[in-house]
Amino acid sequence: MRQHLALTVALAAALSVSACAGTAGTDPATDPTPSLNTGQESNPAEAGHGHGTDEHYGIPEVTWDAAAENSVKDTAAKAMGLFARPDVPESTWFADLAPHLAPEYAEDAKYIDPARVPIRKVTDGPAISRDAGNPMTVTATFATDAGRWGMLLHRSGQQQPWLVTAISPQEPTS
Repeated sequence: MRQHLALTVALAAALSVSACAGTAGTDPATDPTPSLNTGQESNPAEAGHGHGTDEHYGIPEVTWDAAAENSVKDTAAKAMGLFARPDVPESTWFADLAPHLAPEYAEDAKYIDPARVPIRKVTDGPAISRDAGNPMTVTATFATDAGRWGMLLHRSGQQQPWLVTAISPQEPTS
């Protein structure tokens, strides 16, 4: 009895699948040539929903404004002040600086000996520069008693903190 029921269910499933599939060559709307979506056609499933491409690709919407500039300047100044302390014990130096560092740079920075950092005083800065189309990455430059130094900062979203990804001396301009 169970075998008969299972056979009946399998046969009914097979018939319904073949009925949905149709027969080849009888459907005039079928085009065997693949088409290329150039992005100019609209997608009726998304029509009227107001979704931007950022949502679909996971790219955060980030803008540059006065708050972003103030925030990055504050972070850069704080981080450079913590970096330029050659007389602080290594463990304290790193513990104070680490919250302002991107994880990749923090991994490198834990091997920096603060006694070898030549900066004792920041004399000017930060001066911020960025690419016009990139509100997520900036360069901060500082004048110090050890020459000009640069710092690269990045944020991963509008409300995300600015994190230092590099600190290095700048080549003198001649």
